[in-house]
Amino acid sequence: MLPDYVGGDVRERLREFGEIFVAFDDDESGCLVTALRTDSGEWCIKHAVNERGRAAHARGLAVHAAVRHPALVAPVQVAAGDAGPIVVYPWVQGKRLRHNPLLKELPITTRLEIVDAVMEVHGLVNDAGFVSIDFYDGNLLYDDRVHVIDVDEYRPAPFLLDTERTLGSTRFMAPEEFARGATLDARTTVFQLGRAATVLLGDLPHALAPIVERATHPDPSARYRDAGALLHAWRDRLQP
Repeated sequence: MLPDYVGGDVRERLREFGEIFVAFDDDESGCLVTALRTDSGEWCIKHAVNERGRAAHARGLAVHAAVRHPALVAPVQVAAGDAGPIVVYPWVQGKRLRHNPLLKELPITTRLEIVDAVMEVHGLVNDAGFVSIDFYDGNLLYDDRVHVIDVDEYRPAPFLLDTERTLGSTRFMAPEEFARGATLDARTTVFQLGRAATVLLGDLPHALAPIVERATHPDPSARYRDAGALLHAWRDRLQP
């Protein structure tokens, strides 16, 4: 969609290829995000403006190189820019599930399908050797199905926390994400998924409560070993 190299002011150059209909700065990641409408479709374009943004792109691209799933929105092109990579994703029309009243309107079967897909994606993430950092319901879009976006903070596991806390929503973060020097791994992802199940389902079905209780245990060693094991237990409990 873009040439292999886009020099100069990226956002200004993008106007040569189509219509910009959304633009915002992601200060936490060091990237600019631009939604571009062209003859070939609508695209979400992220480009780095500093070293932090370049590092975020490198992490995200490493995850996408290792993990493929229909629910994981993957880049379709990576071009070069003066300040670093320019990554092109399909634009997803879905609504973010963070604080979205839509969730309460969806039938429980649909919400269970959303949780299943999110767990399945993160089973592959764990299998590929990554731990999810900064995962929360803001990473989830929904139209007629769920889409997982923004995996640029995911890290190779185990990840040693060298700050006071990770990025992320405190509603989803595991206890070890608040402890400098803690080791974060697949069991950290399990905690986040247990919290996601609680948030996405609202009133948790009674049969699933023990699954979530174990997934969100304060002691990582008491949780499921990874997202794949959690998903297996989840599906097994839902069997008639």
